[in-house]
Amino acid sequence: MCGRFVASRPIEDIVDQFEVDDIRVPQELVPGPRFNVAPTDEVLAIRAVVRRPDTDEGREPDGRDESGDGGAERRLGTYRWGLVPSWAKDPSVGAHAFNARAETVTTKPMFRNALSLRRCIVPADAFYEWQRVDPVTGRPLLPAEQKRTDRPGPRRPSRVKRQPWVFRAADRAMLAFAGLYEVWRDSPEEDWLVTCTITTTTANGLMSPIHDRMPVVLRPDDYKTWLEPGELDDSELRSLLSPPDDDFLECYRVGPAVGSSKAEGPQLVEPLENSD
Repeated sequence: MCGRFVASRPIEDIVDQFEVDDIRVPQELVPGPRFNVAPTDEVLAIRAVVRRPDTDEGREPDGRDESGDGGAERRLGTYRWGLVPSWAKDPSVGAHAFNARAETVTTKPMFRNALSLRRCIVPADAFYEWQRVDPVTGRPLLPAEQKRTDRPGPRRPSRVKRQPWVFRAADRAMLAFAGLYEVWRDSPEEDWLVTCTITTTTANGLMSPIHDRMPVVLRPDDYKTWLEPGELDDSELRSLLSPPDDDFLECYRVGPAVGSSKAEGPQLVEPLENSD
């Protein structure tokens, strides 16, 4: 899963790496460096917007540029992390939809429409994952051992120790999470609520000793394919939603302070001494 990440780069770096054409981030919503982004927080994301040939205004992509004369531009905006589909009765559903599993994203009503028409990229510097540690021996547990239902006998105490890890690009470039977005409002008199989710996939070799899931991280060559609105065929989806190569990321252990969603600051990503 992906439940916390780091977003500390300035907007100028995002514009440069992702070739953003248009910035729609109100000055009061420009975030400073953040080292513990959590679900329901406001995040920055990039989506494709089809530009009409007779105006400077863009419209939300609906899958095709019907005029044939317009082009798609990349727009950077703010989104609430936690997807709220247009048909939801209440926006609170987004608190539980901050991730979308790659294996079921094409079939779940919560995500399948957004997968076809509203894909986005959520930029990040790094993300966190937690590894459970045996409360008696202190031994790190493999993902299969962490599932209490897999072990006979009494259940382990719910408050077991968890060791946080940071994962970042080996070349220190920004990560591009494959996201989906939706727009929702309760009535025509209200403003639109724009929300997003981050897709996850099976763990690669680097992640698998720590957790069995990880966010989908797009390769630069895949940005264009992911952002362009329209259906993706099965082979494209398999390629895009697969885990990155084992050497694409690097990881290290950090202190437990990041476990609190209220914690913030660069000290959260400082490696522990003797971290593997």
